[in-house]
Amino acid sequence: MKYKEFRNLPKPLVKSIAIICVATALIGVSLGSLAVNYHLPIWIPLLLSSCVLAGAAEFTFIGMIASGSSPITAAIAGLLINLRHLPFGLAVHHFIENNRFKFFATHIMNDESVLFGLTQSSDELKRSAYWLCGIGILFAWPMGVLIGYLLGHHLVATKLLGIDSIFPVVLFALTYKALKQKSTRKSAMSGAFISLMTVPFLPTGIPILMSLFGLFVGRK
Repeated sequence: MKYKEFRNLPKPLVKSIAIICVATALIGVSLGSLAVNYHLPIWIPLLLSSCVLAGAAEFTFIGMIASGSSPITAAIAGLLINLRHLPFGLAVHHFIENNRFKFFATHIMNDESVLFGLTQSSDELKRSAYWLCGIGILFAWPMGVLIGYLLGHHLVATKLLGIDSIFPVVLFALTYKALKQKSTRKSAMSGAFISLMTVPFLPTGIPILMSLFGLFVGRK
């Protein structure tokens, strides 16, 4: 990546990426404070937030460890939740595969960086938005986790604050324009329906993967 490519990014796009990074940091505060409530050492959430960069898997891992599950079982559950990275990789490979830092580009591949990368009009903008968002999340997420851990003793009712609701709200705002397309709206509603119907029967995180079947609705 070159600094010049970052400079060419539209200001509204940079602003949106900054907002999503702040929202991610706030959710990291929630994760860090939960780790305190579960009496976990600080290195566990910090290591997860630096190496995994996937909030749903990390929340699941910490929750399972706190409930008495073995680390291996918790890790397997996290891997199942992160299976969505397989289609992510297929979707973004064309604008990151020729980069000499492609392995690091894979590390910063997450929901947000993929979203911003795929929604741009040219490969240059896709690559720049992907990298800027990915690097932003790389710093914002662990920082939020650290702050949450340090403040955890004062945030005894973390779930009541609704911090974890910020992220899906921001994602919905960013994808709202795409829902104006009839085919996209059908797929989104079908995926949401499938996910909700499978929640009572499948482990945490798997219903989200099942929602991918909504992509076939209305397609030829």
